[in-house]
Amino acid sequence: MASGLSWLDSSRDDQNRMRELLKLFSDAESRDELGLGQVRDAFSDLLFPGTSVLQTRARYLLIVPWCYQEAQRRGLRGERLAAQVDGNERKVIAALLRGDDTEGVIGRRAGVGVRTLPSAIYAAALLRYGIRTGDDDIAGRRVASGSFEADELADQSSGAWQPTLPRAPANFPNEVDGGLMLYPQEARWLRERLLAAAPDTLLAYLLQPEHRPVTDGRMPWEPAALAAPEPVGSLVRDAQRFSLAMHGAALLYNLLVAERYEQAGLTEHENPTDVYRDALRKWSDRVSALPDLKGWKRSGMWSRLIQQNPRIAMNVAARRFIERWLDAVTSGAAGDAATDPGLRALVAERERSVKKGQSRLVNDKLLRTWSGASGSRQLVFRWPQVRRILADIHDGCAADLPEAAGARA
Repeated sequence: MASGLSWLDSSRDDQNRMRELLKLFSDAESRDELGLGQVRDAFSDLLFPGTSVLQTRARYLLIVPWCYQEAQRRGLRGERLAAQVDGNERKVIAALLRGDDTEGVIGRRAGVGVRTLPSAIYAAALLRYGIRTGDDDIAGRRVASGSFEADELADQSSGAWQPTLPRAPANFPNEVDGGLMLYPQEARWLRERLLAAAPDTLLAYLLQPEHRPVTDGRMPWEPAALAAPEPVGSLVRDAQRFSLAMHGAALLYNLLVAERYEQAGLTEHENPTDVYRDALRKWSDRVSALPDLKGWKRSGMWSRLIQQNPRIAMNVAARRFIERWLDAVTSGAAGDAATDPGLRALVAERERSVKKGQSRLVNDKLLRTWSGASGSRQLVFRWPQVRRILADIHDGCAADLPEAAGARA
């Protein structure tokens, strides 16, 4: 029997967390094998509020409201409104897929039959940025067989949208002039909306023209974000230190799996133990090169994280594990993590407590399905998605293009 996930009357935040969890399950390198998810997500929400790993392009922040406005102009309500919005979103998918540039199109692989629509993915962002002005909590009704009903917005008979929202292009939703490219007026409007809704965040800092991130930057703190003024700068530095430090624990976990993998006589991955021992050596060199790590005062970091998500304070086991590992990193003891019995036991015990019977350190069946990298990537706090959205807005603001037909001046 196929496995599935279900719940009733869940909050929007819970739905978003579950969607992101399912997304991470599909990416072996991004899985949360050591139970760092609460802290990771709190950092992400502080740095880039309103974002998620499911988001692709900035223009969806306009496309979703346009889908609702088109349906509302017909005078529809309730289930009829929901059905029309659903249809509008699928027409948009078809229109976008007919274009030359399909990067970031939701439904690019599944087409118009995609299960999770943009309205579900961007629902929280629309409220967080004040694009949807209603303050009601719109909950999805059900998650079944691992898929989500995209009705967070559709259960409202009318929607309150920002009155200055740019108008949809002509012939929308059957045609989407410009595809996912933002026209200058749209980009300027989105920039001002996000700056107003999320001041004093890294998102706002990087939206400023002079702080545009480099196109291929792999980390959110490269190259200039570390110089951001307070309170952003210290948060970015904490995120950088946390990301680098905890990457060592993830590499050590994979080393432990690799050792067990080789001991079991499995050979699909070549010399994985050597790979992770080398990765840990390189990690240790990067830790040594990071300035001020030994003097890292973590009380302020924990205060901000707990303020963002109070449940972190109640997750005693996770915080104890993180603190013990960070103590080892800042003291220099983690430089010998590959051979240190105490650190090896710390990581092994943490993974077993998180995964229980699904632990690859005890489950032979799952050990055989190891991809060679499980949760081994360094935390970047949704940076690939945020970088794409930032690029859309910056490109749109800088574009020398006529306004979209029908756009509000």
